[in-house]
Amino acid sequence: MAYQYDIQTSNFLNLLRSGAFNESKAIGIMSDYKWSQLVSLAWWHQLTPILAKGVEHYYPGDQLNIPQSQIENIKEQLSSFPAMGFSDLYVFDHLHMKDKRLEERLQQIIRKEYGDPEKSYETMQLMAIIITNVENILTCKSFLRGVIDLGRYLRIDGDKVDFVKLEKWLSQTSMTRMAEFQGNLLIEGFGFSKEELPFVSKLYSNAHKWVIRSLMLREHKRQPRHPGATSGNGFALSSPLTALHTIRHTLSYRRFASREARSAIFQGIMRGLVEIDE
Repeated sequence: MAYQYDIQTSNFLNLLRSGAFNESKAIGIMSDYKWSQLVSLAWWHQLTPILAKGVEHYYPGDQLNIPQSQIENIKEQLSSFPAMGFSDLYVFDHLHMKDKRLEERLQQIIRKEYGDPEKSYETMQLMAIIITNVENILTCKSFLRGVIDLGRYLRIDGDKVDFVKLEKWLSQTSMTRMAEFQGNLLIEGFGFSKEELPFVSKLYSNAHKWVIRSLMLREHKRQPRHPGATSGNGFALSSPLTALHTIRHTLSYRRFASREARSAIFQGIMRGLVEIDE
């Protein structure tokens, strides 16, 4: 039996499914206050354009009881999102990992693939999305947009991906479980089937908890970053409490990428200390 989310979470996920994947799901009635919270949540996760597209599928009409003030709020916020091409956000040869050994393996993969006359651009793109999401997941940044982009890419060009090659790359960089984690979010939160995600071998019974947790994430920045952007310093060390929160967040994902999580914590702390000293 599928997990039953509260009305606000359910509406948020359903509107994102509508905007990203053109699916129509029932939208429950909410108060003006809850709609305001939902619009704010979309802004925090850089999902306002997708939310706006989802709203367009229902509005105007009786299926969406959203106040006109929130429609105007969404329109105003859309102006703050730069126009960027999808392929500009995830670049295969610009990928990096924090663990030294894994970084060496990744760079070997990149060099070898670019030297292959039969290189698979679709597989390279999918790997780039997954690894970029890992960076955002471990450094306490919003990664929902990246997970949605993963799903969109699979729906658009998934039939062109060499999944045997992809799974080999994931294994070599110890990212198999991280890819599986992202796939579980797509299955639980956005209605994907396991068949659409060949790199997912295990379904998580508690996947709904990870979906809720990803929704509740708040970055330690006043202005949102686009999920495809590279991180500046990784960790926010503006206060001991903030640093502790970030470290605890990263450690909670160590079951999916233990080596990369440890390296993310070490590098983040060292870089933060250098910046404080400066």
